[in-house]
Amino acid sequence: MLNNLFGGSGAEVYITVSPSCGLELMEVDKAGNIKSYAHTDLAYNEAQREIADYNEFKSALESLFQMRNINPAKAQVHLSIPTVWFGLKEGIPLMLDNSAIDNVVLGELEQTYIFKRKDPMHVWFDALASTNSDSRSVFYSAVQKEAVEQIKEIITAMGATLVSVECSLFADLKALAHTNIAAEQMQEGYSWSLMIINNSGFQLLGMVGKKIIEYYEEPLPIKSYEGEEIYSAIENAAQIALMSTPSSSLMIISETDLVSAEIMASRLQFSGKTLFIEDNQFRKEPLTEMSLNILQEDQIKVSLHSIGCIAPEGLIPISVNFIAEGGKSKAVAEEVIIPIDLGGGKVFELTPTKALIIAGVIGVIFGGAVFGAFKYTEGQCTTAQNQISELDNQITQLDTEIKAFESKNGDSGFDALAEIERVLQNNTTKIKVFAALGESIPKDLYLTYFMTGNDGMINIKGCADTVEDVYVFFKNLKESLLESKLRISKLDLKSGTLDTIISNTASTVDNAPYIFEITNMDDTQLKSFMDKLSGKTSENKDEKDNNNNNNDKNKKQPAQSDNQQTEPESN
Repeated sequence: MLNNLFGGSGAEVYITVSPSCGLELMEVDKAGNIKSYAHTDLAYNEAQREIADYNEFKSALESLFQMRNINPAKAQVHLSIPTVWFGLKEGIPLMLDNSAIDNVVLGELEQTYIFKRKDPMHVWFDALASTNSDSRSVFYSAVQKEAVEQIKEIITAMGATLVSVECSLFADLKALAHTNIAAEQMQEGYSWSLMIINNSGFQLLGMVGKKIIEYYEEPLPIKSYEGEEIYSAIENAAQIALMSTPSSSLMIISETDLVSAEIMASRLQFSGKTLFIEDNQFRKEPLTEMSLNILQEDQIKVSLHSIGCIAPEGLIPISVNFIAEGGKSKAVAEEVIIPIDLGGGKVFELTPTKALIIAGVIGVIFGGAVFGAFKYTEGQCTTAQNQISELDNQITQLDTEIKAFESKNGDSGFDALAEIERVLQNNTTKIKVFAALGESIPKDLYLTYFMTGNDGMINIKGCADTVEDVYVFFKNLKESLLESKLRISKLDLKSGTLDTIISNTASTVDNAPYIFEITNMDDTQLKSFMDKLSGKTSENKDEKDNNNNNNDKNKKQPAQSDNQQTEPESN
C-alpha cells in the first residue's frame, strides 16, 4: 500500500514456468526473504518448447497475483523458463571477435528445428579450455524471441516490468549452490557429472566445480514409453555417455513425473558416488528450509527451478539474462578474486587479468624448457621410427635363418610367419602408444610411470597442475588410441595442505597437486598385474643370488679345452 501511495518500486516477484510444476510465483522482500508462494497448472508444448497457450498464461498469472494479494503495478518481475536450447561450438579461431562469434552461434542455431522458423534470443560464454588450446570453444543458449515478447506484453499490460529472463539450466545450478546440496561437488577442482531428466529426454553435463566443461543431450520420447520401458531406455542411452565422462560423482535431477530419480540412480552402473533430487511428484520433503510465511503443504511444492530463480547472483561463474543490455549476446561472467596473504598485513588480490600477466612472464622464463621438451618428444618419435626399421631388418634376417634351418633339419613344427607377425604387431602397438603419448601431453602434466604389455594392456601414472589438463590429456589419448578402451582409474589430490599447494608457483613434477592413473585394465587385472610385478622383482633377486653361486662354482672347475664339443644352446 505504501509503495502504491508514495511511488515505490513495487514488489520483487519471481515467476517460473516448467512442464512438471506449471506456473510458480514467489514474492521476495528487500532482504531476499520469501514473503509468499503460489502455484497453478499451466500447459507446456514440449515439442515446440514454449507455453502452449499465452491467453491461459495471462489468466493463470493474474490468478496467482490475486491469490497472494499482490498488486502487479510497478512489480519487478524476474522470469525463468525451461531450457529451450543449449549447445557447444568448438574449434572457433582465436582471431574472431565477439561480433563474429555472434554470427557463428546464430549460424548454429539456424540449423536447429526450433529456430528455423523463429528468431532466437541467444547468449554465449567461453567454455573451459586447456592452456595448450589453439582454438576457442563456446557454450550457447537461446529462447524464442517471439515467445519472450508475448510474455513481456502480458506483464507490461498488467502494469509490471519484466526485469530478467533466464532458463532452468542455470537456475538449477544456482539452486544446487544456494541450498548446499552440491556443496562437495562444487568445490574447486572437483570433477562430477549432472544429469537432468525431463519429458523430452535427458541432459548430461560434465562439471569441474561450478564450471561446465562438457555438454551432451539425448532426446527420448519418454511419454511414449510405459513403466519399466522408460528406465531401460534412459539407462541404455546414458550408460554410453557416462563411460566417456570421467567424474567422481553423479547427481541426477528428475523434472518429470514419469521418472523417479531415486530409482534411476539405483539402475545406472556408476563407479563413483551417486546422488538424486526429485523435482517432481516423488519429492517427499522440501528441498530447502523456508520461513513460516509459506504453508507446510506449499513448501514441498516449491521446485528446484524456483529456488534457483530467487538465489542471489554470483553463486555460479555465469550470469544469464536474455533481455539484458538490449539483448547483448555475451553472458556476463563474474570476476574471480583470490586474496593472497603476503605477510605484514599486505594482501595481494589475484584477478584473471593479473594471472594472465603473471602467466605470460612465467611462459617467457620457462619457454626454453618447454621448447626443449618439445624437441625431446620429437626426437623420441624419430628414435621410434628408427627402431621400427631396425626391427624389420631383424625379422628379415631371422626369416632367412629359419628357412635355412628347416631345409637342413626338416619341418620343426614352428610357424615362423605367425611368430614374426606376432612380434611385429606387439612392437608396432607399443610404438603407437609411445607416439600417442608424445602428441597428447599438455604443458603442465608429467608422467611418472608408464607400462604397455604384449597383450595390449596399458597403465599410465602421473601428476598435473589442474584437473582440466588431466581431462584434456585423457581425451586426446583416447582419440589417438581409439581401440584401447582407456579409462581414468584414479584422480585425486596429493596429500598436503592447501597453503603448501598455493605457495608452489613454479610448475614442476613435485609441485603438481593432482595425481592420476589411466589404464585399460579393470580392477581385477590391475591388481593381478601389480601382484605379478611384485613377484617378478622377488624372483629376479633370487635368480641373481643363484647366478653368483654358480659363478663361484665355475671358478673352481677346470676350463674346457677348445677341442671339446658342447651341446648347442636352445634360444
